[in-house]
Amino acid sequence: MEDAVVHAWPELDPALMAPVAEREQLREVVRDLLRKHADHEQVRAAAGSTGGYSADLWRRLNAELEVGRLAVPEQVGGHGFGIADLAVVLEECGAALLPEPVLSSAVLGCQALAAADQPAGIGDLLEPALAGDAVVAVSLGGSRLTAERAGGEWLVSGRRERVLHGAAADLVVVDAATPEGIALFVLRADDLAVTERTTIDPTRRQADLGAGAVPARCVVGPERSPRVVERLRSLGDLAVAAEHTGIVGELLRSTVEYVEQREQFGRAIGSFQAVKHRLADVLVDRERARSASRCAAVAFDAGPGEAALPVAIAAAVCADAAMRTAHESVQLHGGIGFTWEHHAHGYVRRVLGDEGLFGSSREQRARVADLVGV
Repeated sequence: MEDAVVHAWPELDPALMAPVAEREQLREVVRDLLRKHADHEQVRAAAGSTGGYSADLWRRLNAELEVGRLAVPEQVGGHGFGIADLAVVLEECGAALLPEPVLSSAVLGCQALAAADQPAGIGDLLEPALAGDAVVAVSLGGSRLTAERAGGEWLVSGRRERVLHGAAADLVVVDAATPEGIALFVLRADDLAVTERTTIDPTRRQADLGAGAVPARCVVGPERSPRVVERLRSLGDLAVAAEHTGIVGELLRSTVEYVEQREQFGRAIGSFQAVKHRLADVLVDRERARSASRCAAVAFDAGPGEAALPVAIAAAVCADAAMRTAHESVQLHGGIGFTWEHHAHGYVRRVLGDEGLFGSSREQRARVADLVGV
């Protein structure tokens, strides 16, 4: 099969952007689950636990919502829904500031394993990942890893830094250089040297992983790996944009609630014109983020030829919106917003941490310029 023609400007049917009742029903199901099991105190406790997330909530997300299977093709054990459906879950996870490995494992990890040249050949790894019984971390790029054959098996050597959920992972998918080119491999975390990092955002734990000629299984060979790696990177940018969209919406909601209750000079501070203007700017950011991320998700489902530009735009727009909204929320909550004890400060840490982990909006705007030939 020939590769799809890649071009900058997407050609999408506008009807694809219309509201979908099933997605809103999914949103309510996710939201209801997170209201019960992921309020701010529960999230803080989970992030501070030994594993860095709640094993109980992770089990519920997989048993009740089957987040790992949602957007995986049916022929390899998934439910065959689109990334636009998965983005609904990610928006709500971002809004709740979840520390559970939804992005790293249920999204990137499951998609990486499902893209295997021979999915049946790694069924013993894929099925536990889809079920949430195995946490999968994905590390692409960064410091160089090498892979060589020895006695009929692959051995991977090298080091990767700042791997999201690296310490909590059971499996790690990496790209490594072989004599034939770059390929994707899956490693067992028990074979790796793990060094946890101290990060600004405790809900996004990271670790450095060292591999000293450890056994590995090839997931995607050199022929297909460039396309698969590019798809996974694009999916990662889109997933973070969806999370940021959820963050903007939740911060707008909670800030409006606060300014309606907080009084100054005998009246709610939300009635002051200056506060109204600032909240109006946040509302505009929320609508821009929603439009950009949801358009990108629809484009991603339409095919690789349609996704590059919308995803880059969404990543830039949503990162900026989340950053501005997080700072506005802290300011409009007054002095209490500046303390780590207040939930608004947690969102500041998340967006700052995401910038370091996934790249800045400036980098995404440069990619937009490259895609349109500026």
